[in-house]
Amino acid sequence: MLRRIGLKALSVFVLVTVAFSFPVSASVTLVEDGEPAAAVVLPAEPEDFEQTAADELVNHLEIMTGAGLEIVSEGDVPEGLLPVYIGSVADDELEDLTRAEGENPSSFTVRVSEDRVDIRGLSDEGTMFGVYELLEQIGFRWYTLGDMGRVVPEGDTVAVELQTNSQAPDIVYRRLQHVPVRMPWSRRARLGGESRSTGRHGIPGLPRGDFDENPEWYSLTGGERRARQDCLSNPEVLERATEGIRSQAERQGGDVQYVGAASHDGGGFCECEGCKELDQGVYDPFGDRESMTDRYIWFFNQILDELEDEFPNLHIVHYTYSAHMMPPEVEMNERIVPVFAPITMERLRGMDNPMGIDRYPLRWLIDEYADRGVNEMYYRGYFGNLACMGFPWSQLDRVRNDIPALMERGVSVFRVETIWPTWCSNFFNWYVAARLWWDVETDVDALLDEFYELYYGPAEDVMRAFHEDLESAFADTPYFTGSTYLYFPIFKGHPRRDELRGCLDEAADLAEAHEDPVYGERISAMRYNWDRMDIFMDMMQARNRHDFETAHALMEDYNEKTAWGADEPFSYEHEDYEYGRSGRYLIWREHPDNRRSYFNRFFRGSIETGYERAVEKGDIVATMPDEWQFLLDPVEIGRISGYERPGELGGNWQPMKTSTRSWSDQGLHYYKGLAWYRQKVTIPEEFDGRPIYMWFGGVDRTASVWLNGEYMGSNAEPREGLPGIPGSFRPFDLPTVDEDGDSVINFGGENWVVVEIENRTLAELGTGGILAPVMFWSPEDPDWMPGE
Repeated sequence: MLRRIGLKALSVFVLVTVAFSFPVSASVTLVEDGEPAAAVVLPAEPEDFEQTAADELVNHLEIMTGAGLEIVSEGDVPEGLLPVYIGSVADDELEDLTRAEGENPSSFTVRVSEDRVDIRGLSDEGTMFGVYELLEQIGFRWYTLGDMGRVVPEGDTVAVELQTNSQAPDIVYRRLQHVPVRMPWSRRARLGGESRSTGRHGIPGLPRGDFDENPEWYSLTGGERRARQDCLSNPEVLERATEGIRSQAERQGGDVQYVGAASHDGGGFCECEGCKELDQGVYDPFGDRESMTDRYIWFFNQILDELEDEFPNLHIVHYTYSAHMMPPEVEMNERIVPVFAPITMERLRGMDNPMGIDRYPLRWLIDEYADRGVNEMYYRGYFGNLACMGFPWSQLDRVRNDIPALMERGVSVFRVETIWPTWCSNFFNWYVAARLWWDVETDVDALLDEFYELYYGPAEDVMRAFHEDLESAFADTPYFTGSTYLYFPIFKGHPRRDELRGCLDEAADLAEAHEDPVYGERISAMRYNWDRMDIFMDMMQARNRHDFETAHALMEDYNEKTAWGADEPFSYEHEDYEYGRSGRYLIWREHPDNRRSYFNRFFRGSIETGYERAVEKGDIVATMPDEWQFLLDPVEIGRISGYERPGELGGNWQPMKTSTRSWSDQGLHYYKGLAWYRQKVTIPEEFDGRPIYMWFGGVDRTASVWLNGEYMGSNAEPREGLPGIPGSFRPFDLPTVDEDGDSVINFGGENWVVVEIENRTLAELGTGGILAPVMFWSPEDPDWMPGE
């Protein structure tokens, strides 16, 4: 189905509405009254992207006007047709004009004169981008994937302005991770450039497969060698890494080489005396640990010095990430390229947004590395919320403000992780980012105005309100947590949830009344992800009030809507690029298994086990409230001070929510250590004599539990053979009897539950403590135990 829009046009030809306006006399015609007025000229043996460029030009003009321009070789242009020379057959002079703008392979020049059109880049990629520039001038847009995302202008005559238009990108290399650079949307967004390593986990030459033969090459942790990280102080490790990086530099060749090298993802850094001596005692406040940066900078300095004569322009591209994010104290070779991947900082708002105080330090971090005199700096951050399940959200505040600020500070390469992008609802963040990477002076407000008009048509005003309100919900909120925890404080019990849903309903009605069904499809795509979020929010609210029957039914609805192959109105077949399953590319479910894995990891267990205990196997005895008394214990004095005792205690305990607010959302983003929760509950006398268990829906990370002063166990070491899984987000059960089997419950009276949380490991999500509901329950069959 053709997707058309009505753009302003003179009576006989389509105006260039975006980049230029011009009188009729200053243009040439490519298509006139639905008939070809031009022919496309290619080299006899075109490069891949030269052929793609010609095909894209011909196909788009045919979609718009029905006219099929012929692709011919040089010298075979039919008489009377305007030649459009593409790639190396275009005038050689264009290459000099383009180089005047820069040497990036994405650069191009489009020259339209009265007797010919020439489009030529410094590479076939640049030539292709020149064709997209011409198509954009005609009025085409590609906001998201497929026909649904493509805007096609109306008209059967196409004219383009006389011009010499040379362009080069502001960002050297532009990538969205998990979005293939060769797929149509990426090409049309002009992603690409000077390809090079943008970093990696692990060091070339140091595989982890030979641990048994050489354990001394690997990290010493807890008194044992483990294949987690490398022992950087070992001379053999340095020698092997040097050879690995030399080998990669030789394969790259050329005048400049870029080789990625960093730690393996995760912890387990070497604790041997040699490696510890390489550290400079720098404290990392973002991870509450000693920084590992200096040992890696020292290591890479040795390699660059050793290879200086062979490869004087070799660069080691190193993740400025996690445990080695802090600036180094040791002198840093200028050819070490920091790649900023600030996973411990906020990923929602821009650096200057006053609501995003955990984002502001990124400015300081980049300036510190710039002061070390490095040649280049890259950014490998995150568009999306870490481990999110793909619900609608907006990140324009960060995109439009951070990209210019990062470029101003010297960042020249962007490879940003999208974490399995959701094309039906969140695509515009990436579209704006791509435009700014090409031209940092892009007028984002004008881009937004055009988007609302072209993409939503009759629903323009309503969807503008929707997007602006959604943006405000995220940009102006004081909350921040990873995954989907952020949605609880933003939407739970807030009128904006109903208001935004109302916008989608009104927009759907407006689109349905329009003759072109594409507007309805676009609204439906947005509504699809909104419906997923709605189900999830209702499910979590039911879980948090211990209504596990409702929560379980909603979970089945959610799983059905998320399952591969279910309800797929937003898939399409690429005609020009095979991708994924038989060329099919799903607009939001590109990686459905990963979306489900996030849900399974964080939320599924609490609903399934709660349902099993409260509905299938037993009865709820008593429920604990969302809000508990809370006290930090940074000096670990709680047990000495008897915090586990029942009854009211002094010490300035504060209210702390559990299921409905994360630690980050209550001011504890970077806290690592011990913390205590206390709450009282009444257990009905009618359950006296029945087996009773305490059930926790999930904690981060280890919980030790007391009931009326008696230690009941922990999720790491459950008693009585009960199931327990140490770590975050997993449900567990504990008994309510002492070691002699006697109940410690005060039936009909006051019972105190005290929980000590040990959370020493960095959680990039910003969670911690009790994360899910807590209840007492009793199995109907007294012989049945949890986990059976």
